[in-house]
This record gives sequence, structure tokens and C-alpha cells, in this order.
Amino acid sequence: MPDIFERFGNYISKVTPEHPDRSRALLLAAYRAYGLKFRLAPDRALPKAHQFSAQCVNQAVQTMLAHPERAALVSIFQPCELLEAMSVTPMCAELYSCFLNGAHAEPAFAEAAEAEGIAESFCSYHKVLLGSAYAGVLPAPKFIVNTSLVCDANNLTFRELADHYGIPRFYVDVPPEQSEEGVAFVADQLQELKKFLEDQTGKHLDEDRLKGVVARSKRTMDLLRACQVEKRSKTLTSDVTSELYEVYLTHSGMGSAAALRYAEQLLKDLKGAPAAHGIRLLWLHTIPNWQEPVRQMLNFNDRCQIVTCDTNFEGLVDMDPERPYESMARRLVYSQWNGGETRVKAAVEAARALHVDGVVCFCHWGCKQTMGLSGVFKRELDQAGFPTLILNGDGCDRRNASDGQTATRLNAFLEMLEKRNG
Repeated sequence: MPDIFERFGNYISKVTPEHPDRSRALLLAAYRAYGLKFRLAPDRALPKAHQFSAQCVNQAVQTMLAHPERAALVSIFQPCELLEAMSVTPMCAELYSCFLNGAHAEPAFAEAAEAEGIAESFCSYHKVLLGSAYAGVLPAPKFIVNTSLVCDANNLTFRELADHYGIPRFYVDVPPEQSEEGVAFVADQLQELKKFLEDQTGKHLDEDRLKGVVARSKRTMDLLRACQVEKRSKTLTSDVTSELYEVYLTHSGMGSAAALRYAEQLLKDLKGAPAAHGIRLLWLHTIPNWQEPVRQMLNFNDRCQIVTCDTNFEGLVDMDPERPYESMARRLVYSQWNGGETRVKAAVEAARALHVDGVVCFCHWGCKQTMGLSGVFKRELDQAGFPTLILNGDGCDRRNASDGQTATRLNAFLEMLEKRNG
């Protein structure tokens, strides 16, 4: 008998073509119910920081569906301090698609996108987002802000959605070289973004408020760097979904009071955590948190744990609140993901600093950047003494994954690491 989530997803698929408003209302009701659960009956097996992050991301998704008029659709790497300073909620594309996956509803929206001509090989996070828009479930945001950094699917998706909804879009072009000239180039664009936001909202940006938001980002990043130091010798038992929630808070949520509170609590949790034990993994790229073999092997156990995911320590630059536009630009230009060589180098450095036993590079369906780098990741990490598993799959669309293959390969990798460690 299918479980309640599968039945719910099937019903969403059935009702969406004729009644997209009803589908949206049902999804919103489900997320509100889970939000209430997160507040009143959090999972006590989770560290306090991760209990809190579950509440934060759930509320963000609710806002996407319930109050699109005060939200902007953004790409995952877009700095959102300007939005925070102007009380505009960032609608993170990847987060929204993850929640549709959690409701077992993503196949219907992926199929809706494919019916409109979107390629099967297109990134499923963006395909599901597009399908939800085409189906009339995702309401139109006030406007779109995205950056060119890393993701080519992002560039196509947001241009298409701006045309589909007939809404304004602002594009931040990031040069592929890391240089101070690049920082200045991007900072100028962010100054233009300020003017765009003022035009779209009808509000004036308070520069002192922006400096305060950037100061909060700086404090948050300082704490997150301290967390990375603690992770070298501690084990924080948790689940893979929490790693994905952290991606939202360390990116779209950066500059918010919630992100700062999360970082403060995470550092407290780590300081009180037991000494490192078991197999320690560095995870590269997104995590298929919905896949049962991954959950069974990595959630709440002493055998192994993900120490960190590379998405959660990229862009932790030193920010200067007195130079907010330059600081935001620096996060983009000097992102560890801005260029394949820098990303590989950052992965090797993190593996050494965090004393991991092995690395999993997850080649998410449709992500050309990670797929193209996977061989380089393995070569450089293997040479540095860190066995690396290239795991193919899909972080969002369950149609493109094999539980059996994932279970076999991941378990064999863990067994090899255990034997290697004696």
C-alpha cells in the first residue's frame, strides 16, 4: 500500500491539469501542517540548529506560494542582502523544487515541462520549477533576480520564466576569472540592482540598513568558518536533509536574522558534540535526500556521517559592512565554484582540513559543471589520499534514479573505507 506521501503526490498529479489553484492550496496546506509540526514537535534526534533550519526553509516555501507579490525568484548563488534590506523575500528555485520532491509531486511537473519542449536531460530542479509554472501552480513572483555563476540551466530557466510571466528580470553577469577587476565589475551591477529594486518596489533603499544586513552576513560567515574548524574533531549526528536546508541559509538566506541565529546555534551544537568517530565523508554537490538507501546509510548513525557539503562552505569571504556592494560582489567573484580549478582545489583543501576518510561526488542529472569536473575531482582527491566515489543520480526527480544501484555502490564504498581504516 502506498504511503501517505505517495498518495498525496499522486493526487496532486491528478488534480493539477484541471485545477492548478486547488493543487497550490493543497501543497500550501501540507507545508503549513509540517511547519506547525516543526514548531510544536521538532525531531529531537536533530541538533537544535537543524531543528531551527527546518522551520526556516518551510516558512520560505510557504511564502513562495502564499505571498508571491512580496517575493523575488532568485538563483541559488545570488547574494540576497539587497532583497533583505528592502523586505523582499527570496524565492529560491532549488528549494521550491526540493519541497515538491518531498511531497512526491515532482514527476508530474517534470513531465509538464517536458510536454512544453524542455529536454529530458535538463537539470531536474529547474525542470520541475518550469513545469510548476507552466501548470499554473507556481504563482508569478514580483520579479526575478539571477546570476550567471556556475549553473547554465539557471540562465535559461529564469529568462524563460520572465517571458512566461511577463515580469521584470535583473541579471548579474559574473566574469569567470577571480580578480579585483571582476569584483569592481560585479559591484557596479549590484549598484544597478539597487536602482532596479527601488523601481520595482517603489521604496528607497536605506544604505545604513543595507550596511547592517551585510554586517549580519559578516558575523554569520565568521561563525560558519568557526564551525568548519570545530568539524575537524567533532561528530554532529544528523540527517542528509539538514545539509540541504543549510544551503538555503548560507545562500538565499544570508544576511537574515534567521541565518545568523542558525550559525550561532550550529557552533554551540558542534562545541558540545562528541569527538569525531566513524567514517567521515566530504560530499560534493547536491544530495538526493529523498533516496532511501542514502537516508538509511547516512542518517543518525555512528557508522558514517557527512562532515560537510561543498555547497555550504563556498563563498565564505571576509565582508566589509562599509563596502556592501564590493562585499557582495566578492562573494560571487571569489566563490570556490567560480571556475573548475578553484572548486577542485577547495575540495582537496577541505578534505585535508576536515580529516575526512573519503569523498562522494554526486553527479546530479543535468548538471554539466559537476559532471564535467567529476573525473578531475576523482583524480586530484585520489592523488591527495582521499578515496572518491563518483555517484550518478538525481537530486530532485525520482524517475532518474535507481535505489538498488545507489545502495550497492555507496555501501561498497563505505565498506572499503572501513577496511582501509582498519
